[in-house]
Amino acid sequence: MAINDIHEFIDSLEKAGELKRVKTEVDTNLEIAEILRRVSYTNGPAVLFENVKDYDMPVLGNAFGSIKRLEIGLETTEFSEIGRRITDMTKMEIPSGIFNKIKKLPELSKMSESFPKLEKSGPVTEIVNKSPTFDEIPIIKSWPKDAGKFITFGLVATKHPETGVRNLGVYRIQIVDSTHALMHWQKHKRGAAHHDISKEKNNKTDAAIIIGGEPATVFSAIAPVPEGLDKYLFAGIARKKGISTVKCKTVDLEVPANAEIVLEGYVDAADVRDEGPFGDHTGYYTPKEPFPTFTLTGIMQRKNPVYLTTVVGKPILEDAYIGKAIERSFLPLIQMLQPEVIDFSMPPAGWF
Repeated sequence: MAINDIHEFIDSLEKAGELKRVKTEVDTNLEIAEILRRVSYTNGPAVLFENVKDYDMPVLGNAFGSIKRLEIGLETTEFSEIGRRITDMTKMEIPSGIFNKIKKLPELSKMSESFPKLEKSGPVTEIVNKSPTFDEIPIIKSWPKDAGKFITFGLVATKHPETGVRNLGVYRIQIVDSTHALMHWQKHKRGAAHHDISKEKNNKTDAAIIIGGEPATVFSAIAPVPEGLDKYLFAGIARKKGISTVKCKTVDLEVPANAEIVLEGYVDAADVRDEGPFGDHTGYYTPKEPFPTFTLTGIMQRKNPVYLTTVVGKPILEDAYIGKAIERSFLPLIQMLQPEVIDFSMPPAGWF
């Protein structure tokens, strides 16, 4: 049975002995990040901080920081199965003739089960905040010389302005004030491509920062899914069950109905500011660079949300394990395009 949200994921991790609850008060300013790095470097468990200073919301970290936890979240011990499901779909032929089509119905039905389904409401629509602010969310500061607090595990939803194909990407987001942040989407990222098309038409880019959701949706946001493949469909393929989505309240986007929090807004190409520095995966601070501003226009959230975060630093940390799962998942796709490839491996220090 597919894991539907972060709460079910927490329960599954706890049953497997893969989660530690921390009831001692911890601070979002450097302390949580330092604890998570130490835990990760020593191959420790996922950590749920239940007593966060100045906030009523718990913080979950290192949730995907081992192969075992990724196997639990994606409910597979063979990540290459995910890639094989995609290659099988591309090879499927729709037969002619009613009787041949009837014979294919089980396969077609199985494929259709992966498609996302738009719902009128969901857990993330339990609370709609019409006076949104970042101030009530336990966003962490990771390193002493960071420019401020950064959302490090937000799934940023955009859609292609012309084709409507939806995308999810994970980009760091620097908080500027209670309603503004800086969107660090680099030129080669798909969110940036959507933004560039909107910019050419003098339009702002609708964006939604999603916190949490199905583990498969989180995985989908990070995975280098081929251009044109809807990320929500990929999440459904990964979990063998389509995800439920709901419409945002202030922007024209759909988001996972089982998310914890959705921060709605737009990215304005006319409002560019210096982002950084930020302590990065190289073990060094990346310097200031200009990036566009995200303006917060609305928040949807559960009644009792969990804030999912991750920390960045020298390998091996959580992102390296996710990278290994992606590597294995995409091997069948690479072999389909390049049949001479037998296998490949990306070392943690070189994954980016």
